[in-house]
Amino acid sequence: MPCADFDWKGFVLQEIPPAERRRMEEHLRTCAACRQEVEALGLTIVAVRQLPQQPIPRRLAFVSDPVFELPWWKRLWRMPAPVWGFAAACLVAAAIFAHGLLAPPPPAVAQVDPAALEKAVQAELEKQLPARVEAAVRTQLAPAVTQLETRLAAFEQRVETERRADLRDVTAAFELLQKRVNNVYLASAQYGGD
Repeated sequence: MPCADFDWKGFVLQEIPPAERRRMEEHLRTCAACRQEVEALGLTIVAVRQLPQQPIPRRLAFVSDPVFELPWWKRLWRMPAPVWGFAAACLVAAAIFAHGLLAPPPPAVAQVDPAALEKAVQAELEKQLPARVEAAVRTQLAPAVTQLETRLAAFEQRVETERRADLRDVTAAFELLQKRVNNVYLASAQYGGD
């Protein structure tokens, strides 16, 4: 396996599985360049761990706050939903109030005599009602009348066809009867009957 395929950082931090670690240890016994790289990484980790732990200075936070602060329009956009709901309710209330103040007064209603109005309505009803009822009845009955006429015509045609067939059958029966009567007359004439 070439040296570039090994993860030496994971080896030094002990983050690789044991089987892979054994293969890497075998490779380190034979490769001096990789051994030097592992030693350098180990020294770096030891040096980092020996650094003293110091809290972050508060002054740095004051310096970085304006840098990381969101612009006003992004802060406005990230406001919670109840704030937006309250603002919308206030706008609706203001619009209703403004409409109430600025709307013109309703027009004055003219006084109407109920008896005269009732007479006018009755006269108009008597004038228009019969024609409209007749038109509505005609409109409602038109499909039924058309269907009835179609069925009646089909029935009349079927009856006429059956009458002609019956007439042919009766005519044929009479012709047959006539032939038999003629045969009887011929036979009686030949053999001496009356």
